[in-house]
Amino acid sequence: MRKLFAAIIVATITCAGVVTAQQTSIPAPIPTTPQASGKLQVTPDGIATPNQEKARALAETTYNTWRLSVQRGDETAWRNSTSSARQMKVRNLIISERGTFPRDFFRSARQAPQLENFRFVGALSGCAGRTMAATYLGKMQLGDDVAKQNAFVLEFVHENGKWRLDQTRFFDLSKLPGVLKRLEGRDLSVLREQDGFHPYRSIPTVPPACANPELIGEVFVDCPGREIEIRINGVSVHNFDDERRADTISGGLRRGTNTIAYSIKPSSNEQDHPGMAIGVFVMPETAGNRPVCVFDHVLDAEDEAKGGNFTFAVTNEQIASMNPQYKGEQPQPMHAVPLKPKKNNKR
Repeated sequence: MRKLFAAIIVATITCAGVVTAQQTSIPAPIPTTPQASGKLQVTPDGIATPNQEKARALAETTYNTWRLSVQRGDETAWRNSTSSARQMKVRNLIISERGTFPRDFFRSARQAPQLENFRFVGALSGCAGRTMAATYLGKMQLGDDVAKQNAFVLEFVHENGKWRLDQTRFFDLSKLPGVLKRLEGRDLSVLREQDGFHPYRSIPTVPPACANPELIGEVFVDCPGREIEIRINGVSVHNFDDERRADTISGGLRRGTNTIAYSIKPSSNEQDHPGMAIGVFVMPETAGNRPVCVFDHVLDAEDEAKGGNFTFAVTNEQIASMNPQYKGEQPQPMHAVPLKPKKNNKR
């Protein structure tokens, strides 16, 4: 499992939610009470099936105007229609990488997909009609991989009298032919069955604004079959679900004492629980230097995964060891659990 830390995977956060200043006003929250078009089904967890034509119109109006606003670098429009929580998350991410906000956001924003290349499947609403998830289906080429069928999910919230886009995400359906077939048939029941298609159950909480980092940090997690929620230095909150990803730490790390708290539970998406790894890294800011791990929690498949609260230190020796010319003994990170002895591989 230690080899998992050989390469850091840089996480990307999809920033969403822009409406141009000229957009017509969006109606009030999608109602969850009976309408003329028929009674809505509301499950015990508060998820409802709204009028699909109305939901589609809201989703496409908001998303399409967002896409145009980002392309134009229209800061006013972005602030007016991005969810408050997402605005702060984007700001914190850029500040934590020593960037300038909002300039670096618009400089680095990637071109968003056109909805014309996707087919609308359906939408669900939550939080008494104040959140909505709209799902589309189409082929996407991510990185150097071949184009595959993906579900494209748009997450919206209704705040300050208007609908705002919070985030977008993709799900590769190439290995889920049953789900793909049902989505192609616009089977709305599959949206209820898979929580990746669900709307938020509450309006996202706005995180505190972080300060400029003393040290740039990243948290890396590989958690097949598990959900992990992490809070670092009381400010930077991260959620991982059956995935392998690295996130920038909001506010960074500091020399000396740092804290990390996390909980671990089985993922709803996976029954198996193979090995798991959590690593906290100081990231290099000098060309040629390398990351250094300052905290880890590494388990094999047979080990029990428990969360906890830990205090760890970033030492001068660890910072010095980031230089490839460092000649001293390689400092070790704090281990949340003792590492198992390496197997003796005789040649």
